[in-house]
Amino acid sequence: MKDREAPTVNNLIFWIIVCSWLIPMGIRMYNRSRQRRLRDFPPQNYPAPPYPPQNYPIGYPEQPPLVLPAEPQLPVATPAPQAAPPSSATPQANSAPQGYRARKLAELDQEYSDGKIAMEDYMKLRQEIMNG
Repeated sequence: MKDREAPTVNNLIFWIIVCSWLIPMGIRMYNRSRQRRLRDFPPQNYPAPPYPPQNYPIGYPEQPPLVLPAEPQLPVATPAPQAAPPSSATPQANSAPQGYRARKLAELDQEYSDGKIAMEDYMKLRQEIMNG
């Protein structure tokens, strides 16, 4: 029995000695690094703005934030493109010439924006246009 108790007591004494040496050394190293940081980068004494306690949320809000859909913008943006359905007339009216690929991508984007094609079809057609 005594043989089993001796290693644990010796072990405990060893760790007490090690910790009594390591902990103060770690505190001294921390204090030195803190003094070095303060010396190299002196703190700016800006006054902290006081925040009233009601500005801090407590837990989760009762209602999720309101996200407005982009649908009200679509009727405003769509009348101009619908007024000129032939896409061949649009590049000639613009002062900057468009390439074939840019024109096709613009048409495809407009069809997707108007809701005429689904996302999968849009991505497939876009990839075909990009590949040539």
